Amino acid sequence: MAGGNFDKFLASFLPLIPKKMYDNIMKSSPLMYQIMKLKKNWDSGGDTIKIHLKYKHATNVGSYQGYDSLDITPQDTRTDAEFRLKQLYASIIFNGYEDAASSGDLAIFKMAQIATEDAEAALKDLFAQLIFKDGTGNAGKDILGLKAAVDDGTSVANYGGIARGTYTWWKSQYDGVATALTVPKMQSMFLKCSRGGVENKPDFIVTDLIQFQKYLALVDGKTTIQQPLGKVGQEFANLGFTQVSFMGVPVVYDEYCPPNTMYFLNSNTLQLYVKPGKDFKPTEMVKPANMDAKVGQILWAGELICSEPRANGKIENLT
Repeated sequence: MAGGNFDKFLASFLPLIPKKMYDNIMKSSPLMYQIMKLKKNWDSGGDTIKIHLKYKHATNVGSYQGYDSLDITPQDTRTDAEFRLKQLYASIIFNGYEDAASSGDLAIFKMAQIATEDAEAALKDLFAQLIFKDGTGNAGKDILGLKAAVDDGTSVANYGGIARGTYTWWKSQYDGVATALTVPKMQSMFLKCSRGGVENKPDFIVTDLIQFQKYLALVDGKTTIQQPLGKVGQEFANLGFTQVSFMGVPVVYDEYCPPNTMYFLNSNTLQLYVKPGKDFKPTEMVKPANMDAKVGQILWAGELICSEPRANGKIENLT
């Protein structure tokens, strides 16, 4: 009877996990917030994500008069980038569940809460780390993070199956010169990413704590640089993330950002694809034959994709 009560409680408790876990992971860092806010279901089947890219404008345009011949030559202006879905998990383990079940619903709830919080913390930590990596970890099973997405070929030569050495439009803006952080250095990177357009400019900058503190020292008392924060900055403020402004966009620090690194990111070009049914989906809890416990997992499947790397930039090797 006790075991039946336990299973009945779990059946009502487990469906609550996805939203709670999604919200908590989303609010764990400013970068995770921005990326998870942009999530999109990948529902085309299979384990490969294809995104269509326009990499140049057609040249069959121009002025004409009267019966002038018009250029109707077909032109190839688009291509595809391919990404594989990645899978993450965190295990939920209830130890001694039969004793807890016989103690009533309150004991079951406390045990379930502790176990899911442990799984949530582990998955949150994994996400926060992988989102800055290059996807080569664990034999290429890890998420393609910013190190792969925001690069000019220095660290990651091929991204989404497209060689950056051959197709320069697939490169991000990159500055790897070993110098101290300066405002002109940041301005140069910001403008390279912006390409002169308001819609193309980065809407937030993320760095490590040391470089964040250096930036604070650079702008201390210089109100000409401290401009009102935009929409993203207001969202960060509402969540309590520490931030300052640079050219009208928020600068935030993330504890998992690589040391001496600063990313200039355009959230319009970043997309977190998730597989329906695998977005922090809890599995059935089962009892191993040789253990007094209930065991299950929380599963996630998807990939982080940057559709326009050139609108993003990275400064590395800051001294």
